[in-house]
Amino acid sequence: MKKHPLLFLALALVAAPLCLAQDAGSAPAAAKSPADLDFDAFWGLIYKKADDPTLAEKLPPRETFLKNDKNSQRFAELALEFFNKYPADPRRWSGVVQMSFTPPQFITGFNDGFDTHPSWSGVIHDDAKLAEFRQAQIERLKELLLAPDADDRQRNGAFYALLIDSRTMAKAKGMPLDLAPIGALVERLLVVMPDARALGVADQYLQALKAQSPDAAKAFEARLQSMPALAAAVADANARRETAAAEKAKKLAVIGAMKFTAADGREVELAKLKGKVVLVDFWATWCGPCKAEIPNVVANYNKYHDKGFEVVGITLENPGATPKDTAEQTAMKLAKAKEKMLAFTQENKMPWPQYFDGKWWKNDYAVKFGIDAIPAMFLLDQNGAIVSTEARGPKLEAELKRLLKL
Repeated sequence: MKKHPLLFLALALVAAPLCLAQDAGSAPAAAKSPADLDFDAFWGLIYKKADDPTLAEKLPPRETFLKNDKNSQRFAELALEFFNKYPADPRRWSGVVQMSFTPPQFITGFNDGFDTHPSWSGVIHDDAKLAEFRQAQIERLKELLLAPDADDRQRNGAFYALLIDSRTMAKAKGMPLDLAPIGALVERLLVVMPDARALGVADQYLQALKAQSPDAAKAFEARLQSMPALAAAVADANARRETAAAEKAKKLAVIGAMKFTAADGREVELAKLKGKVVLVDFWATWCGPCKAEIPNVVANYNKYHDKGFEVVGITLENPGATPKDTAEQTAMKLAKAKEKMLAFTQENKMPWPQYFDGKWWKNDYAVKFGIDAIPAMFLLDQNGAIVSTEARGPKLEAELKRLLKL
């Protein structure tokens, strides 16, 4: 589904890998060129097919993290090979952007306590390789911003990755975010592309300015308004954002009204969980980033369940059904996907209920709440109100402690 440039932000990308609802963009099997095959070779490492046997592998936490890191390193290797081999293929930029959201971690070991509470914070990295990759990636993203053959999604994704990287580095140094280097990039873009192609990037920068310096934000917005090719687009973008935000808020306001029969037969009604902190987790067994986050959710569930923490899973399983399937074939595929999902939850000690309808991205609740990237995690307070959509990694435990007053 093609999205308006500014609505890229609605994908709720964070500084962690996600699985996005998108078409890999390769040609039909009968017409695949060498470039198509090379593209599939690395893109398939991220968007695995539902019947890929590696998705069902059950490994200890350390092996799981090492496997995911190896996969990310291989993706980066093949994506860069494609980038250098096909300098005129615009798909090369998609690989560059993805490397920022599924970056290799160059794991060399694990800290004490990792096996008890497995998370990325317990991983030891090869700092030299990590720094080298990060610096090279920054330069690639800067190049992408000004590339005439990059599309809006790629350009917006590149800028978002640069912005997140700047925030992460500033936080690591204990310093406030310096937007000057990012602003310089935006100014260069506005010179090269003083039209709607720069709109998504300019808007992201504007929102960052608003959070840091309202006066600077007003000055930048006035500058955009003074550019004939951008003025109308800015006004339209603002209207679209307000409408989208209102619609999103309206949808999410009723997330606490979920009521369904779980895949294992349990009756689930979030309204009856008021008084508890609830994590609603949209995920799937085929989604690598989702699976990487599961040990963290399990660890927090085990630690805080008795203190009032509940988890509800909404699984976007892909049974691999096709329009050509008979009703019997479809039913068999659905049953197999459901069985696989339940087996996965048992093996990974996930005792909470799971909603399953086998519709993949057309999952009833995914459609209802506008979910087009997973994992999508909504943390509800004791009154059923959404308090966070970014409760992943260490943030989850921090939020639980705050809400449970621990």
